[in-house]
Amino acid sequence: MIASRFRLPAALVLLFVATCLAAQNAPAPQKRFITEKDLFDFIWVADPQISPDGSRVAFVRVNVNEKKLGYDTSIWVVPTRGGEPQRLTTGPHDSSPRWSPDGSKLVFDRAAEKDGKPQPAQLALLSLSGGESLMLTTLPKGAAGPAWSPDGKTIAFLSDTTPEDIAKEKEKKKDENEHESDVRIVTLAIYRDNDEGYIDEKHHSHIWTLPVPTSEEVAKPKQLTSGIFDEGEPKWSPDGSRIYFVSTRLVEPYYQLPISVLYSIPAGGGAISEAVRIDGYIDDFAISRSGSAMILDGVKISVARCT
Repeated sequence: MIASRFRLPAALVLLFVATCLAAQNAPAPQKRFITEKDLFDFIWVADPQISPDGSRVAFVRVNVNEKKLGYDTSIWVVPTRGGEPQRLTTGPHDSSPRWSPDGSKLVFDRAAEKDGKPQPAQLALLSLSGGESLMLTTLPKGAAGPAWSPDGKTIAFLSDTTPEDIAKEKEKKKDENEHESDVRIVTLAIYRDNDEGYIDEKHHSHIWTLPVPTSEEVAKPKQLTSGIFDEGEPKWSPDGSRIYFVSTRLVEPYYQLPISVLYSIPAGGGAISEAVRIDGYIDDFAISRSGSAMILDGVKISVARCT
C-alpha cells in the first residue's frame, strides 16, 4: 500500500531511464594539447610581498588584455590565512608593490597610456585605509624599484632620467614635431639588446630618493648617483643611514671574467664606498640587522665593516 502511494508515472520512469543511459553513453570530454592561443586565457600571480605583520600578501595580477596586444597588471591583496583576494588598483599597468614599514601604505609602479602605448612607469602611493592613489614622481624617463627607508619617511628608487631631460621638459624647448636624427655612432662591441633595440648610452639607471609626503603635496626627488654606469635596485641599511646597491663599473665587462661589487652611499648623498666584491654575479642580496654581514644569493658573507 505504501509503495503504491509513491509510484511514479510510467512516462517519468521511462524519461529517467533514458537520461541515465544517455549519460552513460555520452562521449568523454576530448583532451588536447595546449596551444599558443591558450595564452590569452592565462592569469598569473606575480611579485608577492608579505606585509610587515605577516597578515596579508600584496601581489600583481597579470592577464592578457582584451585586444590581445599585451598584458594588464593590477595590485591585489589577500590574507595569509586564506580568503577572498581584494583588488586595490584598477591598472592597467600597476606593478612592484612595496609595503611601508608600518604596513599602512603601498608604493608601486604605475604606467599611464598615451595613444594606446604605456609611458614610463612612475611611483604611486596608496593608503590601505582608503582613498585614491597619489602620484609621487613625474620624471621624464620614469621611476622603478622603490624601497622604503626603515623609518618609513623616505623612498629610494631607480630612474634613467638625466638633468638634461628635466631641463628639456621644463623649458619645453623641443618641438614635438621636430625630427630626431637616427644616426648613431657605435663605440662598444655590444650595442644592441634583444627586443629593446639600440642600447642607450646617454641614460643610465641611477639611485634617487624622495621624502614620503604627509599630505597631497609631493616633494622634489633627489638624485644620489650619476655617471656612465648603471646601479641595481637599492636597499637600505638597518639604521637607514646608507643605501646599498650592486653595480658593475666596467665600460665593457664582457671582456673580463664576471665580478660583482656591492656598493653603498650615504642616504643623504655623498661618496660611494665598496662593501663587498666577489667573483661571479650577485642576483640578489640582503643585509643583516647588525649591518656586519651580507646574504648574497643565499650565501652569507661576513665583512669586518659594511661602510
